[in-house]
Amino acid sequence: MSSPVFGGAPREGCSEGSVRLSSPGAAGGCGSISGKLSLGESGNPNRNARSRRKLMDGLEEAAIMVPPEDKLEQAEQRAKMHKANQEGAIAVQELVRCVSLARITYGDFHWKMAQAHANLAEGYLEIKGLALQAKQHGEKAKDIMYTNTELPMSEEERADILRCLINIFHTLGRALMGLQNLKEAEQNLLKSEKIANELRLEEGVTQEEMSEVDAKISLSFGRLYMKSKKPAQAVEWYEKLLQLVKFRKGENSMECVGVYEDLAAAEQARGAQDMNFHYLLLARSIVLSNVPSGQEAAQIAHTLAEAYVASRRPEHYDLAERYYKESLKSYQTALGADHATYLSIQDNYCRFLVLNKKYPDALRMLQESLPAKLAIFGDFSSEVAETYELLGGMELAEGHQRTAYNQFKTCLDIQTLLYGSMHKKTRETQQMVQLLSKSPEITVKGERMPDDYLKQRRPFCSVFGGITNNFNYT
Repeated sequence: MSSPVFGGAPREGCSEGSVRLSSPGAAGGCGSISGKLSLGESGNPNRNARSRRKLMDGLEEAAIMVPPEDKLEQAEQRAKMHKANQEGAIAVQELVRCVSLARITYGDFHWKMAQAHANLAEGYLEIKGLALQAKQHGEKAKDIMYTNTELPMSEEERADILRCLINIFHTLGRALMGLQNLKEAEQNLLKSEKIANELRLEEGVTQEEMSEVDAKISLSFGRLYMKSKKPAQAVEWYEKLLQLVKFRKGENSMECVGVYEDLAAAEQARGAQDMNFHYLLLARSIVLSNVPSGQEAAQIAHTLAEAYVASRRPEHYDLAERYYKESLKSYQTALGADHATYLSIQDNYCRFLVLNKKYPDALRMLQESLPAKLAIFGDFSSEVAETYELLGGMELAEGHQRTAYNQFKTCLDIQTLLYGSMHKKTRETQQMVQLLSKSPEITVKGERMPDDYLKQRRPFCSVFGGITNNFNYT
C-alpha cells in the first residue's frame, strides 16, 4: 500500500502512521509526528512567527464574531472589576465603551441606553469627582427614559427599569449636590426614594437588596441636609442609615464607624456636644475592637481630639491632649514619623499646645519635624512656610525677637515664591517682618525707635490667624 503523503510504500520496520525523517542523500528512517513537529518548531523561526500570526488572527476573528450584546455584558463586568480594584481611569473607559455598545445593540431610545448613561454618570461622580459631567449624562439618561414608550416585556424587566430609574435620580441628586444646587438635588433624591418604594413591591426583590438601596439614599439625604445647614433633619436620616447598616453588617461592623462619625458631625452642628462625644466614642470602641492599631484608630482618635478642643471647655483639654497623643502614636506605628499625615497631625497638636500656652513643647516638636518636612515637601512648600510661621510666632511669644524675625523672614521668602508678593498670606507676613525690623534687637545700633512701637506691634494671637478655624469651632 502506497503512502498518501510521500507516494511510496513505508520502509521496512515503519508503520503506516509513521513519517520518514530522512534527508536527501541520507539513509532513510522513521520517526513520530511529534518528533517531526518538534524539529520543525525549533529549527524554523519563520514557521513559529506564522503560527503566532495565525493564532492572533483567529482570536481577532473570534472577537469580531461576538454579538454586541455579549460585548456589552463583558464591558460592564470589566468596569465593575476595575472599579473594585481602584483602577478608576480604566473603569471609566469601559463605561464609555458600554454607552457605544448599548447604542449599537439597542438604539438611542431604549432603557438599556439610559442605563449605560446612568452608569457612566455614576462613574464620573464616584471615580473622578466630576459632578458636571455626571449631571450631563444623568440628564441624558432621564431624557431617554421619558422618550421611551415601550412597555416592559416581563416583571423582571420592569424591576430592572425601576432599578435604572433609581440610579438615574440618585446620581442626579448627588451631582446637583456637588454643584450646590441643593433644591433640585432634594427633588431628585425624593424621586429616587419614591421609585425605591415601588421596587420594594416587585416580585423577586430581596430585603437585602432594598436595604442596600435605602442605605445609599439615606446617606445622600443626610449629606444633603448637612450642606443645607439642617442638622436636625440630617440626624434623622443618619439614624435611619445606622439601623440599616446594623441590620446588614452587624452592630460592630466597621461600616458603622463612618455613620457614627457623620452622626457626630450632625450633632455638633446643632450644638449637641455631648451626643457628638457619645457617637465618636462608640466609633472608637468599634475601631479598637476590630483594628486596635492602624490608621483607622489614629484617625478616630484625631477626630475625638478636635471635637474636645472645639467644645471650648477647659475641662476637655486634658482629654484632647490624650487623644492627640494617641493619634500620633498610632500614625507613627502605622506610617512612620516621616509621613505627611503624621506631620500634619503633629502640626495640629502644636497649635493645640499654643492655645494652652505650652510654647516650649510646641517649639521643640516643630523644630524636630522641620528636617522631615524639608525632605518630604521640599524647601519651597506651603507646609514648610507654615512651619516657619508657627516657629516665628512661638519665638516671639517667648521674647526672642531676633530669632522670630529670622523665622518670619524665611517664611516670607517661601511665600513670595509660592504665592507672589500680592497674596494675602504674603502681605500679612510682610507686615510682621516690617514691624519686627523696627525692634531694638534688630535695628541698626543707634537708630531711635518710635515711641508708639509697642502699640504698632501686632498682638501674638494674630500671628496664628485663623487658628481656631483649624479646629472647626462653631
